[in-house]
Amino acid sequence: MPRQPIVLVAVLSLLLAAPAGARAQTLRPGATPEAQLDALTRLSLRETGGSLFENVAKVLAANYVDRDFRTKELPALIDQYRPKAAAASSLNEQRQVVQEFLSHIPASHLGLLSAETYRTMMADLLQVAYPSFGFQLIGTGASVYAGTILEGGPAARAGLLTGDRIVTVDGAPVEESPRLDWRSDDAYISDERDPSVRRLMAAAADRIALRVERRPGEFVNITITAEDYTSFDAAEASVRVIRSEGTSIGYIHFWYVHMDGVPDLIKRTLAGRLKNVDALVIDLRGRGGSGSEVASIVDAVADYRKKTGRPVVALTDRQSRSAKDILAYEFKQRGVRLVGEATAGAVIPASFADVGHDSVLMFPTMRLDRYTDLLELKPTPPDVPVERAGLFAAGVDPIFEAGVKEALMLVKAKKK
Repeated sequence: MPRQPIVLVAVLSLLLAAPAGARAQTLRPGATPEAQLDALTRLSLRETGGSLFENVAKVLAANYVDRDFRTKELPALIDQYRPKAAAASSLNEQRQVVQEFLSHIPASHLGLLSAETYRTMMADLLQVAYPSFGFQLIGTGASVYAGTILEGGPAARAGLLTGDRIVTVDGAPVEESPRLDWRSDDAYISDERDPSVRRLMAAAADRIALRVERRPGEFVNITITAEDYTSFDAAEASVRVIRSEGTSIGYIHFWYVHMDGVPDLIKRTLAGRLKNVDALVIDLRGRGGSGSEVASIVDAVADYRKKTGRPVVALTDRQSRSAKDILAYEFKQRGVRLVGEATAGAVIPASFADVGHDSVLMFPTMRLDRYTDLLELKPTPPDVPVERAGLFAAGVDPIFEAGVKEALMLVKAKKK
């Protein structure tokens, strides 16, 4: 029987499977985040003896969650792509074949990551700071633009805006830059719903020179210096009070549901800087995270609404996934207004396997009681539909603006 892989992301408990002959260990709260990160990146499920494609196929044939698909349809799919994989002459071509192969397997949390992207993902979940430029790239080809710009991070402070088209990195076309990492989005969900997400790799104190096109024909040069920064730092930096029409709106944005800390951050801000606001906007846009914190987050927001009676609005987009899919659904069930786009519909736990060739396979091996059947590949729709900003947005954020407007309307309605 294959050894159990690490199971993360939308899982309600976190276990690290030890090598054969050793006893599995629970990630203890007392362990330092750095120690937990080292443990999580020592992947117990390894297939490194064959080509990239053969290693991926072997992992899925033994572990993929849907037994019927695994036994009845997967073998033919493997045979279909094996010749194309064998003909690939570079690692990049092999990855592209694997991506195409995975796109025919009907599940979320299924994709090929670089080893570096996997480690930074784990670092973010555990709040372990690592060198970062503070943003990610969205899209492919000539339409690659800046997204996921972390509040208070290096890119934000340097003046990079959401929607800036990245023309060159250190003088080279972005797609040719040696810093450009492999995509980290789901293979099965279409690029329209889950566009390519990539990062520029950084070491401590690295500097990059970007040439960006802010609006058609309007170019800007921006220099960004990498520094140790995480999305939890950005969540803390995002907290602010927006004042409009004599009303105060509290705002907080968390890019990930971290393995620890988000419920406490919400409680601290609601008891501190956001104590006297008239309404609250919680931004769920961005990636997912650990389901272990979902219940505590829902309880914290429900308690706030019960005690204060103040309106709460949540912002979502097509990348609000995994634990955030569940949060959006639970918030909506409790009367929180959702503004933005439908969520990703990606609610099945992710496992990870080292498949060699500097690559890590993200794939599902188990289901979540209730939520997978309820939400997997079934996005939660918003109450107020608003399309997110894209290429050439120049920092304009229509979902944020609509969320604040909705909060103002709810406050006024409550005062009548």
